[in-house]
Amino acid sequence: MIIKTIQPQPYKLFNKIQNYDWGTKNEDAFIPKFLGIEPVKDLAYGELWIGAHPKAPSEIEIEGTKYPLNSIIDNFPVEVLGNHISKKYNCKLPFLLKVLSASRALSIQLHPNKRQAEVLHAKDPKNYPDDNHKPEIAIALDSLTAIAGFRPAMQIKEILINCPELKDYIGGNKYEMLIEASDENELIESIEEVYKAIMKNADDKENLNNVINKLVEKYSNKNNRTDEEDQFLIQEKLYGCDVGLLSFFFFNIIELKTGQAFFTDAGVPHAYIKGNIIECMANSDNVVRAGLTSKFKDVDTLLQIMDYSFGEIEIINKKQKLDEVVFKTTAAEFEVSSYNKNAGLYHKVESHDKPIVVLIENGMMQAEWISGEEKNYATFGKGDSFLLPAVLPELNLLMKENSKYFVVTIPD
Repeated sequence: MIIKTIQPQPYKLFNKIQNYDWGTKNEDAFIPKFLGIEPVKDLAYGELWIGAHPKAPSEIEIEGTKYPLNSIIDNFPVEVLGNHISKKYNCKLPFLLKVLSASRALSIQLHPNKRQAEVLHAKDPKNYPDDNHKPEIAIALDSLTAIAGFRPAMQIKEILINCPELKDYIGGNKYEMLIEASDENELIESIEEVYKAIMKNADDKENLNNVINKLVEKYSNKNNRTDEEDQFLIQEKLYGCDVGLLSFFFFNIIELKTGQAFFTDAGVPHAYIKGNIIECMANSDNVVRAGLTSKFKDVDTLLQIMDYSFGEIEIINKKQKLDEVVFKTTAAEFEVSSYNKNAGLYHKVESHDKPIVVLIENGMMQAEWISGEEKNYATFGKGDSFLLPAVLPELNLLMKENSKYFVVTIPD
């Protein structure tokens, strides 16, 4: 790599598409529409990765040649990341931004914390490809149906009272103890035991198939189904005899509208069911799966590191404010903001010696910045993303059209 330095300018990002089989296809393919390209017939478009993860790094163009962003950062960590961030995150871009489009459920999964990720990666690098944790936020571009976290304990009890078919599958004593539990602590312990039994018994395919078939018949003949019963039937048609179907009775079902979001920290079980979102996370690809997937499952690890907290999931930006929103989370690696600005307005972006990524959902904008004595210009439009390296102190964005866009930085 013969590059002398990184210039103080915005760099357009050329990003990789992940064609996961749960992605949207053909006329429903969201990512090609987002990027303004034609979808390949019958090819699923699951995720667009925007960042420097070695599995699928974005590229930037320098003097007519494209280079992987992770390689550029390796060679110019201070220029891209700034002094503080390059030291704090071992010369790595700490976040990964994605556009995700799901036509059906992703695997029921959770992510390890930092220490757990290091242990899993050392033990099984094939299935746990890096040693980083993966807190993440999902922001709905139009809508998102998902499950996440254990419901309030009493809610789970009420659902399971109406699901006696589980009794023989998990063992009568565990089921009866849950149903009869009156003390909240006792109830929570019983729910944990029941959920663990459900997941550990998944290898008993005959017993699992029997209970799922009974529930399919029961719900198919029911007129006023609950959300969890509807999702059970929908996903059963796609995945058949899969233990993950039973998680719908335990986890919160979330329906996000445009601009709403939820945050998932380490250990929180979750699965995206359907929808188009912006997703941002720590720069990691570590996933512990246990259902609704043909990929590697690690039930023992999942149950060991799962967060057994009970309660509703907080919806960020519940009132759907759209003009300017900062999506606050506890993640140290990223902070996402969204903006919706009319043509003619300016937005001044300052790096504060940190990298910034901008992703344009709709519209067009002109970037203006000073390099030396000269004023420079570049135009970006729908589907474009660009990097502001730390060496660029500031630039102005002039909206050439009404524009909606996302800005990702690293919190102080």
